[in-house]
Amino acid sequence: MTEEPGTRHVRLVLENDGYAAVERLLAYEIGSQALSVPLALQKRFGLRAEPAQILLVIFLASIQRYIRAVNPDPAYLDRSPMPGEVAGGISRRRIADVLGLPFETVRRQVNELIADGHVVEHRRGHLNTPPGRLELLSADGIPRVAAVRTIAISNLMLRLGAARIGD
Repeated sequence: MTEEPGTRHVRLVLENDGYAAVERLLAYEIGSQALSVPLALQKRFGLRAEPAQILLVIFLASIQRYIRAVNPDPAYLDRSPMPGEVAGGISRRRIADVLGLPFETVRRQVNELIADGHVVEHRRGHLNTPPGRLELLSADGIPRVAAVRTIAISNLMLRLGAARIGD
């Protein structure tokens, strides 16, 4: 991506001693943030914990191919629906490996997610989310709240000396 004229990129660097001095507080804040997105997914889609985890893995796999592309098309950096040919996917086997769940559990949960319209299977072993999921989550403010909380944690780390602005 190109940098806009007049913008400045800031890089935060972890200060090991400063971090160690406030690690419990930061572990709480980071853990709370990490838990907030799966809980929001559970609430938004009416899911239990395990299917919500599976859905989150599928959601991330759906956008991973685009994000990791050498030159991702900037047209899809916003929340507009991403076409299926740009989206990535993941298999039930890979989900089981990533989450450490039995394959049969993942198979059963994925079949329920497909039946409920939360997941689509374009071809055997290629699961992703239907176009428009980010737009749906954005309407509920879920990604924005996560971004605000991430910034708050970064600011807290700066204020407490656990991080500094790098060179």
